Order: sequence, then structure tokens, then C-alpha cells
Amino acid sequence: MNTATRRLLAAATAAALALLTSCGGGGGGGTGDATTPLPANPIKAMIDPNAINIASVGWRTSTRDAFLLAAKQINDAGGVLGKRLNAIALVARDNAEAQDMGQQLLDAGVIALNVSTSTRVLNLLPQALAKGVPILTESSSSPALSTVADGDLIFRIGVSDVDATPVLANVAFDAGKRRAVVLINEGDAFGAGLAQLFSPAFQKLGGQVVATVTIPFGLKNGFAGYLQKVYDAKPDVILNGILAADISANVLNESLPLQNGAMWLLPGTAAGNQTFLDNLADPSRLAGGARGAAATIGAYGNSSYQSFRTGYIAQYGSEPQDFTAPTYDIAMVMALAIERAGLVNNSKSPTGLMVRDSLRFVMNAPGDKVRPENIGAALALVKAGKEVDYAGAYADIDWDGVGDIVGQVPFTVFRLDTAARSWDASQQLIIALPR
Repeated sequence: MNTATRRLLAAATAAALALLTSCGGGGGGGTGDATTPLPANPIKAMIDPNAINIASVGWRTSTRDAFLLAAKQINDAGGVLGKRLNAIALVARDNAEAQDMGQQLLDAGVIALNVSTSTRVLNLLPQALAKGVPILTESSSSPALSTVADGDLIFRIGVSDVDATPVLANVAFDAGKRRAVVLINEGDAFGAGLAQLFSPAFQKLGGQVVATVTIPFGLKNGFAGYLQKVYDAKPDVILNGILAADISANVLNESLPLQNGAMWLLPGTAAGNQTFLDNLADPSRLAGGARGAAATIGAYGNSSYQSFRTGYIAQYGSEPQDFTAPTYDIAMVMALAIERAGLVNNSKSPTGLMVRDSLRFVMNAPGDKVRPENIGAALALVKAGKEVDYAGAYADIDWDGVGDIVGQVPFTVFRLDTAARSWDASQQLIIALPR
């Protein structure tokens, strides 16, 4: 057994245990003790032929937990199409593992798949096209997802960088910053889009991007040479577009000896993220501080967000993190679309393409407004042939023709409280994304 297979086996087994213990579900792998032999193909063993099988290949345990919470609530309300919703939720540690997990899930027969991050979605798209399975994503912001030939299979519950980057530019400009350097991972779809969009947005306000510095993807330390290039350009703000939150924090840690007063500007991959905070060595030494903006948290005044938050805390004993509300909504919308696909196709086992064709019908107006806290009633309406319009924990949004969101979207403005080692996330902006 090679190293990659061992890692996949361990990750899949851990996810199966989390599924069984956290939300009372499972993929048919049994509930044996530590002496029970592991199945030869752990992901395939999670598929339940008597259930409706959906899956998630996430990048954080918190988003996995949100996906499972939604599945639990759906099953507590009676499931879908008279069956249990079998939610297989895995966490991939890198792009290669995500590719392997996603491929196995698609081969095993899941009919809808949640995938985190733009690069991973694009990597799995050829397999999704071959299998006819929609990919729903909570954390893919690359503009490439709006234009790629995807057979109408990619749907975001999250904001494209086209809409998010101008908000970041405003945060920097309003803080009095005028000279920016952009720092990104080489070959990363997210970083490439960020760099391309930030410069014109910042320039339009009166600022200037004076340099773009690329760091090899996956490099975890040894950033001195790259940081020297950053500071040689004499910025007063640095847009840190490094994808992984822990590595993004390490960049800041290695900047401390250089004693530079430039402000760090953070997109949704790091702003508001607990992993980023946990990996900061000494925030009090960040002379220029750190700020950011991200559309990754539901609107505080949204009753469905508050209901989700209450349920998440009750289930897991901790506050929901960024990206959890949209992931929760993804599982809810999958369930509604599956129920409708079964109805209109007279099938108890709809295909992925049938589910895809029902996604906009349950997400978009017109229809009775339905919410996740009343998911049982929402599914009953669909089963009765009624049109529904889902308003989620994240926001009351619709999908346009390319699977991007439109509507009133909450952006949270984050400020790093360096003394308290916490995020000040008290400010939210509601931005209208037009059709």
C-alpha cells in the first residue's frame, strides 16, 4: 500500500467515523470497534445503495461539519424521496488528495458533489462532466468558473473575485493606503484571479499596484527572499493571496524580523479564519496590522443564519467558522433539488443531470419562500409539486445562467485585533450583486 493510498484510507476512515458519531449517518461501512478490518475501498464502502448518496470534498473540518449537520436535519425531517440522505463528507489535505477522493466518489455513484476551492473544482470538472454530476462549491471565487465550459455543472454559493475584490480595494483605500504589492501562489487559479482584478479596482480608487510577487504553490516556509522583493517595492499595503490559511499566516510570521509597517490585506481565504489566527506567532508585532473583507459568513440579522448558528453550536460545541453557512446551504439545496428531480422524472433514484436541472427551480424565484429551519415543510412542498424559492443561512440569493449568485450578499469587514489575538468582525456590508 503506497503512501497516497494510506493517507486516503486514513482520511476516509476518519470522515466515516465523524459521520457516524456526529450526525448519526454513515455510508454502509459498519460500526465495528478498533479491531474491525478496514474495507479495501473505504470510500466505495460508504455508499449506501438503499439511500440517496451525496458527498463533500472539503478543505476544513468546520465545513465538513456544516454539511453533515444539514444532512442530519434533513434526515430528522424524513429524508428525501422516502429515503435517507447519505452524506459522505471528507476533508482533503491537498489538491492531489482532493482529486483522488473526488474521482472515487464520482466513480462510486454520488449524484451531487460539494468541492472546496477553485483549483480543486476545475481539476475535478472533467470527471464530473464524464459522470454528469453537478459540483456545488462554497469557497471557489476564481472568475474562471464563470466562463469555463462546464456543461452547466458548477454552481457557487459564494462570491466570485469579480465582485469580492473591489470590496478589498475599498478596505485598503479607506485605510489610507496607496501603494500595494500583491503576493500569490504560482499556478493557483484563485491567486491569478485576485491579482488580475485587484490592480484595476485599486487604481480606479486612486491607488497603485507596484509589484506582484509569486510564491511556489505548497511552499510552507523559507519566504525571506520573496518578502524582500515585496518590501523592495516600498508598499504601504500587501495583499496576501496565499491560498492556505496556515501558510498565509507563516508568511506574516516570517515578515516580523523585517520590521515593516505595511498593512496586510487579507481575502476570504484568511480574513476571519481561525486557522490563520492559530498560526500567527505574535500578532502584536505586526506594525501595520491586518484587515480584510470576505463574503463567507451569513448576515448577522438573518434569522436563518441565527438558526443555523444555534444548531451548529448545539451539535459541535463551537461557533461556526467562515464558509460554514454556505456549505450548510449547499446540502439543503441538494436535498430540495433531489426531491424535485425525483418528482418531475418519476424516479426514486434521479441521476446527477436530473438534479442539476432542478437546482435553479428550488433556489430561484418564483415560488413559496422556504428556509432551512423548516426543511421538512420545504421538502413537503416540493413533493406536492409546489414551486419553492430557497432562502438560506448564508443569504437569500439566486443562481444566474452560469451558476454564479445574484442578490443581496453580506460582506464582513475584518480587523485583526493584535492585542486580543482575535478578529473584529462587527462590521458587515450588504452588497447587491445584479443579474
